[in-house]
Amino acid sequence: MRDHMDRSGRTNPRKSVGVRELKTHAARILRQVREARASYLITHRGRTIGVILPVDNEDEAPHPAEGVDAAAAWDEFIRAGQRLERRFTSVASGVRLLSEMRR
Repeated sequence: MRDHMDRSGRTNPRKSVGVRELKTHAARILRQVREARASYLITHRGRTIGVILPVDNEDEAPHPAEGVDAAAAWDEFIRAGQRLERRFTSVASGVRLLSEMRR
């Protein structure tokens, strides 16, 4: 995968950026990714939660909507939800379960 490599084939050292800094300086960071092919590790409270990598135009994936039958995908999503609903049995309501999870 060439996304995280410079033109000589060596890997670029990844810089670490916190979520707050990313929010504050998003335009500058994305400009560095685009122009300098910089890579960033996204952190939240010191833990890595994501990565920003530059992408070559030749390696770009097709647009998600290309070649996808939206109606068939939606039907499959509904069927999966119905299968989960049949398997889920609880005496508590969904609201009560969510309230208990928040405590």
